[in-house]
Amino acid sequence: MNQITMDENAVRTLVSTVELIAATLDTAPHSWRDHLQSIRNITAVLEFSDTHPEESRRQWQLPLVTVFQRVAYADADSGGVYDIANWCLKEAVTLLQIYPDDIELLTLIGQNWLFRAQKSLAKIHFSEQSPTSSGGSQCVPLSASEEDRQMRRNNAEAESRLHLSDYVEARGILLPAVEYLKRAADAARTQDKTTGELLSTVSHDAYLVSSIITDVQEQAAEAYMSLGNVSSARMNGQYFRQALAYLRTASELPGYALPLL
Repeated sequence: MNQITMDENAVRTLVSTVELIAATLDTAPHSWRDHLQSIRNITAVLEFSDTHPEESRRQWQLPLVTVFQRVAYADADSGGVYDIANWCLKEAVTLLQIYPDDIELLTLIGQNWLFRAQKSLAKIHFSEQSPTSSGGSQCVPLSASEEDRQMRRNNAEAESRLHLSDYVEARGILLPAVEYLKRAADAARTQDKTTGELLSTVSHDAYLVSSIITDVQEQAAEAYMSLGNVSSARMNGQYFRQALAYLRTASELPGYALPLL
């Protein structure tokens, strides 16, 4: 890979490009395909090789990865754009070696894995909603014994489905998602950025911090909930409880409202 030399002019050009892509996506989300080539032109020559913290570089690196990842997973249910998604993951992990407790980086990496799981999760959802699924509604009332047999049969089928490739793949991808999002939530707690006193301060920075922490809690909850949905009944209870715990923590933040499902 021929790396680009990042002098001040190159950084300004790069920042302008990223800001333009972000602004365009805000007004025309479906335009993400229009940006693929320009992003690939950048990822083909840009590789982070930082060896020590440098805030001036971090200030453009994180927004860049964030925007590129946003494009990569604009259509996450179809699997996303793998080459760009992989580049984002690789560069975020590289930066994490320098900023090991950075909430935004941990969240970015967790998001990457969570978005990566969406294709398998979408296929699972489609198959479970299929008319051929045994979980369909019954028109004829069942006796208590018949209901019991039906429940046992449904539970056995649900347990059997867990060994299908989509379920196995989803669990394998969601495990690192919950790991990194949990680390992000733990880092936020350790850095005392979830306190109402801090977040109630009327300033742009406070609202920004509140938004970041809310996103972390919500996405950690989503990851744990998704993992619970594709896990055995022997295991999923702990995942669902953890998801609820994150939502409970988020609900304590000023101005937070539970997302509509």
